[in-house]
Amino acid sequence: MTFDLVDMLVTAAQDPRFGAALRPVVTDAVKAALSESAADAWLTIEQAALYVYGTTGKGEALRKLIARNPDLARLASGEGRMRRFRRADLDRWISSSTAAQRRRERGEHDRQK
Repeated sequence: MTFDLVDMLVTAAQDPRFGAALRPVVTDAVKAALSESAADAWLTIEQAALYVYGTTGKGEALRKLIARNPDLARLASGEGRMRRFRRADLDRWISSSTAAQRRRERGEHDRQK
């Protein structure tokens, strides 16, 4: 007895239950891919400030921090209003800096109040 795998897959794909069973798997895969893509998104100064400080309204504070911190400045692409950061680069910088971790914790704590 031989099995025709292609024929079996075609038959299964035509069954409405196949789509219903496959939908959650595909949905999870798409969500994971989008999440991964978002993790490497380019952030403006205001978005990066929210990410670094964990609270809004810290754009100017981030600009001053960039001026004092050459490692952070090197992560940026562009100049002035066109300056952008990759979220993944900020993650690495935050994880390597205890001061940055404290900064974020303070912002998150203040936001909860």
